[in-house]
Amino acid sequence: MSQIASDFNFLSGNLLSTIESEKIKLWVNDLALKYDQDLNAAELYSEIENFKYQAPLLMTKFENATQLDILKHIHQYSLKDLYPNLEVALRIFLTIPVTTASCERSFSRLKIIKNYPRSTISQNRLTGMAILSIEKDIVKTISFDDVIDQFASIKSRKVPL
Repeated sequence: MSQIASDFNFLSGNLLSTIESEKIKLWVNDLALKYDQDLNAAELYSEIENFKYQAPLLMTKFENATQLDILKHIHQYSLKDLYPNLEVALRIFLTIPVTTASCERSFSRLKIIKNYPRSTISQNRLTGMAILSIEKDIVKTISFDDVIDQFASIKSRKVPL
């Protein structure tokens, strides 16, 4: 994770405002090699050079801006069309999971829920059971009496007099 963070570190406001263009060009080329399907090195470099001069005029405390702040700024001022590669690079960095523990936990829960006796369970029911199992802390706060009363009122076949 620290390797990935260092690859995108130059996209913070502090480094964009202080480092020279040649170093930015090196980092952009390295990043574009790793994400060649998503990023164009020449366009990303050009976008960053333009952005680093425009951002301090539009953004207060650009020097302290994180990658998330910069992405929010791009979306807030509808600059996505002006800086498409920069926006993609920031989205790549910000959507890489910090750990895979939550994903692994979800699959572990599914393995427990869908065992051999439940092999014919429908997808809809499996999804519901998985959510209940994963979000067990929230489920513990739900009053079953309220759920039963609500279900009974919806499914009631009696005609009111």
